[in-house]
Amino acid sequence: MLNRKVLAFLPHTTHSPDVATHLKKMTLTELVNNLEKKAQIELAIELIEIGLPIWENYNSENPIEYNDSVVGMYHKIDKNLIAKSIKLLKKINGWNNFLAKKINNRKIKILHDEIREPVVARQDDDFEIPIDVELILFSTANLIEFVMGKRISAFDENMAYVSINQSIDAITKNGILKYEYINEILMRSKKTCGNNSYKQ
Repeated sequence: MLNRKVLAFLPHTTHSPDVATHLKKMTLTELVNNLEKKAQIELAIELIEIGLPIWENYNSENPIEYNDSVVGMYHKIDKNLIAKSIKLLKKINGWNNFLAKKINNRKIKILHDEIREPVVARQDDDFEIPIDVELILFSTANLIEFVMGKRISAFDENMAYVSINQSIDAITKNGILKYEYINEILMRSKKTCGNNSYKQ
């Protein structure tokens, strides 16, 4: 596997203005930053899961493959990459004994290397996909980075927030959900985490 340096997995994304400004005077950034890590990951996973059909519908009709312009190597991407990422992220974010943590930590490193390749290929314009598909891929990659310990992006933003914002952007661009339904998810996250995992 190529070992290319990546500063951040940031595609052409926008800050979701309707979401970011209507959370009862709390921006999306503030909401995410005020949640504990576990709650941030839960919210990010939920939104990636909502956006999963974007990835699955695209790759059911299109080959997800590319030729690396650096060495000319052919790469075929696992069609289940996002689904298996969700599954492992849920395991890691749940309760784990010492042995399970060790196994999951090893698995997340392997998954990180696997998802990093198409992300870097997309950044290098070797891998062409629609913007909503790109956003779900990048959102998942950024959440994996966050789970592995990277807290802040190159643009000084919380990596969990970056992932959540990218998923919201993908979901609304694709038309899966409108902003009002996303706001409901965000407010529910704020409320359910209010008693035990919302920072005071």
